[in-house]
Amino acid sequence: MGRFFKAFFTTFLVIILLFVGSIGFFVVKNHIENPQDFFSEVSNGDKNVSFLMLGVDNLDTSTENSSRSDTIMVVNMNLDTGKVDLISVPRDTYASIEGYKKQKINHSYNYGGPELTLNSVNNLLGTNIEYYVTVSYKFVGDIVDIIGGVDVDVPQDMVYKDEWADPPLDIQLAKGPQTLNGNSAMQFLRYRGYANADLGRVQAQQQFVSSFLDKLKSPASILKAPMLLRSYDKNTLTNLPFSQVVKIGLNLRKLSKENISTQTLPGSPSYRNGVSYFFLDEGSANSMLKEIGLK
Repeated sequence: MGRFFKAFFTTFLVIILLFVGSIGFFVVKNHIENPQDFFSEVSNGDKNVSFLMLGVDNLDTSTENSSRSDTIMVVNMNLDTGKVDLISVPRDTYASIEGYKKQKINHSYNYGGPELTLNSVNNLLGTNIEYYVTVSYKFVGDIVDIIGGVDVDVPQDMVYKDEWADPPLDIQLAKGPQTLNGNSAMQFLRYRGYANADLGRVQAQQQFVSSFLDKLKSPASILKAPMLLRSYDKNTLTNLPFSQVVKIGLNLRKLSKENISTQTLPGSPSYRNGVSYFFLDEGSANSMLKEIGLK
């Protein structure tokens, strides 16, 4: 998937995580007998929450066709300010994978799932991130269907087909205002045939995010909270404690586009033994991580 869709996908997941946490707060508040310890854990402790976000086509690593992680991002959230830092780890990054020779870091998901990927990222960056959130890409379409679609104004006729894309593309959308379901939302977000190139795609994604947030905060969507929670459970694999999810969710009100910063680890592409890799610039990476409080 293209880098703009990856950036959108991760932003989308952060929004969902915040929403799930805020709903989770009310669920827990009304369904546990002795909430004192739970809420003490939620209200106290570190005001920074960090985790590794992995986007995959298939959560199952036990099959022969299990996927590699296409999106690898370090997420750091400051719960006091609402600032969210997203640091993309290029999937071709040359890295040590425990039990295997040095190779592309995205292979680690295939070898050992999110646990091995988290271990590989921590070894690469010298960090001590404890948690991971792995999400299937189909989560985007599923959530859009659950909330009853997202209203957008499609700026132009969108027609494009590419069976070699990953996943394959078959885009057929007419110009004009309409409500996108899960499938058509994915088409809208992945289309890139704008006259002003990437700028048009960014504007389309911003329009979608704004409309999506409005729909998500509506009373009708709140009533669908159980379905949203089930989809989250079905399409994610995580070791993030629910108390941490709730802690994150209680800061939904602070979320804004201005508070979300996306960066990519510094480095450069090059070849080794005839294979193309991305080689990390360790000095610049350390400075970046120190600046956001991860080192």
